[in-house]
Amino acid sequence: MTKYVTRRLLHLIPTVLGVIVITFTLGYFGPGDPLKYQLGEQIPPDPEQLARMRELYGLDRPFSEQLIDYIVGLTQGDMGISLSVQSRRPVRDMLTTGLGISLQLGGAAAVLIFVIGVPLGMIAAYYHNTIIDYVIVSLSALLPTVPVFVLAPLLLILLVLQLQVLPYSFGWEGLFDPRAVLPLFILVIGPLLGIVRQTRSAVLEALPQDYVRTARAKGLKNWRVMTRHILKNALAPVVTSMGFVVASLLTGSLFIESIFGIPGFGKLIYDGLRSFDYPLILGTTLVATFIIMMTNFVVDMLYPVLDPRVRLG
Repeated sequence: MTKYVTRRLLHLIPTVLGVIVITFTLGYFGPGDPLKYQLGEQIPPDPEQLARMRELYGLDRPFSEQLIDYIVGLTQGDMGISLSVQSRRPVRDMLTTGLGISLQLGGAAAVLIFVIGVPLGMIAAYYHNTIIDYVIVSLSALLPTVPVFVLAPLLLILLVLQLQVLPYSFGWEGLFDPRAVLPLFILVIGPLLGIVRQTRSAVLEALPQDYVRTARAKGLKNWRVMTRHILKNALAPVVTSMGFVVASLLTGSLFIESIFGIPGFGKLIYDGLRSFDYPLILGTTLVATFIIMMTNFVVDMLYPVLDPRVRLG
């Protein structure tokens, strides 16, 4: 087990280095100039002023020198300074603030997805091919089909302007603020279908197994069989899906955070791409890569806990 964990963690190093090199290369040789963007895209910048700014920010140095300096800085916890005129803050501080907000929002969404999706999937499987099964599957399949950029304005118009049951949902004042209800709801309904279907399929596959018939023959009640015997065996594929869900919630909430003005991790990704802010793009890419890799690692570690037949070698 220890050897497997050590080997998996060591494999992260070349992956991270590859992401750094590829992202840095695309930023250096790709289209777009952050300094021209800051000086104004519509107004041709003064060549001398542009040259002075390049020298000031170290963007006039050779590619290899900039790349090596960036990697050395990362080993010391330095992720560079944002090139945005509005911020000019250390990228590490920006990521700490933004990721903290996205962790609250994404973590709450992940908990709700699991707490709602798993029971709904179990109920749909238990009442297989009945009206209850059809209603659960239909609703969970219908809601995610509406794009975020369509659903968010519709809900804002309906719940905020027309019914006035929620305050104007723009900005962030914490997870328990009423303005967090709409972003949280939209984050939940997207991945909910996958968890419901995954749980339903896993439970349907487990229902005819011998250990289920044995448990029922012992006189155990149906809810006890479902929760103590079937659920644990059905959770392995669900946990795998939840791993992808958690990673996507933390790194892919770009549209939702932009629409609702939430200064989270997704908003940082949008701002970096919009302004060609290379240090911010590099920072968000690295953090997103790390989150995805660590989520997959944790999921792999949970497999033996959920299914003792699985051995990590």
